[in-house]
Amino acid sequence: MSVLDEIVGSLPVDQTNSGDTLGESNLEWVRRATAHAEHVDDFDMRHLRYFLTVVRAGTVSGAAQELRISQPSLSQQIKRLERRVGAPLFIRSSRGVELTTGGRAFLREIQSIPEQLRSAIAAATPSPRTWPVGVCGGVPAEVLAEVQVGLTGQDADWTEGRTTSPLRMRSVGAADQLELLQHGEIAFGIVRLPVPAPGLVRAVVWDEPLGVVLYANHPLAGRTELTWDDLSAQRLLWYDEGCAPGYADTVPTQLTALGWKAALHPADQDQQALFVHALQTGGDLVALRPRLAVEGDPQLVWRPLPTRAAPRERLAVTALAGTRSARFLGRAATMRGWPFLA
Repeated sequence: MSVLDEIVGSLPVDQTNSGDTLGESNLEWVRRATAHAEHVDDFDMRHLRYFLTVVRAGTVSGAAQELRISQPSLSQQIKRLERRVGAPLFIRSSRGVELTTGGRAFLREIQSIPEQLRSAIAAATPSPRTWPVGVCGGVPAEVLAEVQVGLTGQDADWTEGRTTSPLRMRSVGAADQLELLQHGEIAFGIVRLPVPAPGLVRAVVWDEPLGVVLYANHPLAGRTELTWDDLSAQRLLWYDEGCAPGYADTVPTQLTALGWKAALHPADQDQQALFVHALQTGGDLVALRPRLAVEGDPQLVWRPLPTRAAPRERLAVTALAGTRSARFLGRAATMRGWPFLA
């Protein structure tokens, strides 16, 4: 049993004590926990996150990029952690980093701390009246309605007897959602797949083929069918990687394989008005969206791609694996028929 298990494991029940006052065995448990805590007063939980991220990334530079801090700053924090531990944790080389013997021992003991801390916070925190949901840009209203029905129409234990658990949706870029999920600031996220984020479960709520979106006065708007030659002269209004990591790279690669090496025009597509304005003023600019995402907008025209194997837009509800949110999402996916990816 690790030190952490000893500290934050289930509180032993004193069978001789039926009131709220701690029994003698519980008092002894608290004394042991307090003695351990005296040695971690100057320990920063942030350093555990840095350490675990470097282990997962395999390089300090990759971890720094994931953490969104500078590489020199991360290196200094790792060195500070090593001084606190009293032993080197990594062997550094041109290929990246490897754990020392002490580093492997340290990893074994601390790797469950983040999850146990989240569990402790969840156990102590009353269930909120609303569940915050981060929504990436350009999500159709139909998807939000489906998510609302799927997640609020469940009679689950986490709603404490309520048959609905109202959602509070807000715009959050896909690149930021993982950190907010880890910190408990959102319970769910809505993102485009694929998303390169470890430790998430996903329920696919939308899976539609992409087609070409043009402004109504675009020279190609009068054609009912488009060819790859038609599209070759067009620039593609597309997501930047920060808005749709994974998806932003995958679809252009698929288009290239199909015959259209599109010149990308990255833009913030979170707001529909800005999306339409860019197409209106872009001249040779077109976009890709599922038909239902733009249907009914008189300013826009949708045309299918010239292939039967068009790239698809898959939107998924995500939650942090191992949490109550993830378990609830799994049950909701079963009831709504959403494909569930653990």
